[in-house]
Amino acid sequence: MDARNASRRDLLKVAGLGTAAAFVPGIRGRADERQDRRYVDKDFFIRPEELRLGFHHTGAERRLSYGNFEGSLDSWRKACRTKLAELIGFAAPTPCPAELMRSITHEGVRIEAWIMRINEQLSIPAYLVSQNRVNRCDRAVMAIHGHGEAEACVGKYEDYHHRFALKLAQAGHVVLCPALRGFGALGDMAFGDDRYCLDYWKSRRSRQFTLISDAFLYGQTVIGQTIEDLLRWEMWLAARYEVKAIDVAGISYGGDLAVTYPVFSSKVGKIYASGTLGSFEGIFSRCYNAPAHGIPGILKWMDRSDIAGLNAPRLLRLHYGQLDTPGPRNNSASHNETVQPALAELRGIYKAHGAESQVTMYVTPNSGHEMDIKDLSAFLAR
Repeated sequence: MDARNASRRDLLKVAGLGTAAAFVPGIRGRADERQDRRYVDKDFFIRPEELRLGFHHTGAERRLSYGNFEGSLDSWRKACRTKLAELIGFAAPTPCPAELMRSITHEGVRIEAWIMRINEQLSIPAYLVSQNRVNRCDRAVMAIHGHGEAEACVGKYEDYHHRFALKLAQAGHVVLCPALRGFGALGDMAFGDDRYCLDYWKSRRSRQFTLISDAFLYGQTVIGQTIEDLLRWEMWLAARYEVKAIDVAGISYGGDLAVTYPVFSSKVGKIYASGTLGSFEGIFSRCYNAPAHGIPGILKWMDRSDIAGLNAPRLLRLHYGQLDTPGPRNNSASHNETVQPALAELRGIYKAHGAESQVTMYVTPNSGHEMDIKDLSAFLAR
């Protein structure tokens, strides 16, 4: 039976309940009365409160963290970058062709919808946003969305991204906003084939994050594959528009990518990362993050501060909303207690490069998990 098309009655049958149990009033009461004769007394079974359930992983080794490494700065960078590439399953991509599908003008900017063909099985979209038709430009902004859709960043609707790609274009920047694997039009990477369901955020069944778990089985990660996509778009910008330098801005998962993708790029200049950097330790179990940025074995070798530190001496701005703290209703919780220790570690790495002043942090008062357009614009204008 196809669970997606199952009726409520069918699902109850699968669970072992007949139609009478589903629709006859009072049946639950009669089942309770039969408990002593037909079933083991429910009070017999072990309850959570009888157990010791304080489990959580501790003791991250971080063998290649800068503070634990005994070699030179250059040897640390090489070893840390090589291990990161291995853990995310990264392979240097080659250029791919892209085709303009359509364009519109909205609020004074031109939005072009492009599709890049990766291979015969996969194509991916992105939006180029600018005040005028682009023929050539020296510098562009890579706008990286978080959990949600690229379309929100370019003006489809309002959410925590605050249409930041559109706003940057209105300020005069040429902006590329790619859709990320697992989101928007890429919500199911096996869309159209009913034999498979490789989804992440927008599920056709129930949210099982199969895109993540399937990649793990093959020694891959979605974050690694997404970084390869961002580099493909970077190559495309350079080939088509002669872009020589790229500034990066991202929030949430996009913030994670904003500090990780440039590690493998030679073109990135400035980095604006909102809602990221705190330690990997606890972001899933304590902050209840979704697994897009999960990297198997990462804490045996390094943490987010080390990854961000591989960008030294690039100009790097970290941003948080003051209210984006751990709590039962906040699955972002990026402004948590691990941020300041991570920032100190990051500044230590930048200091070793003679570039400590290149790292800054700003916390927007009375703000949650959301982009600060004013702060972002001021940073990119530096």
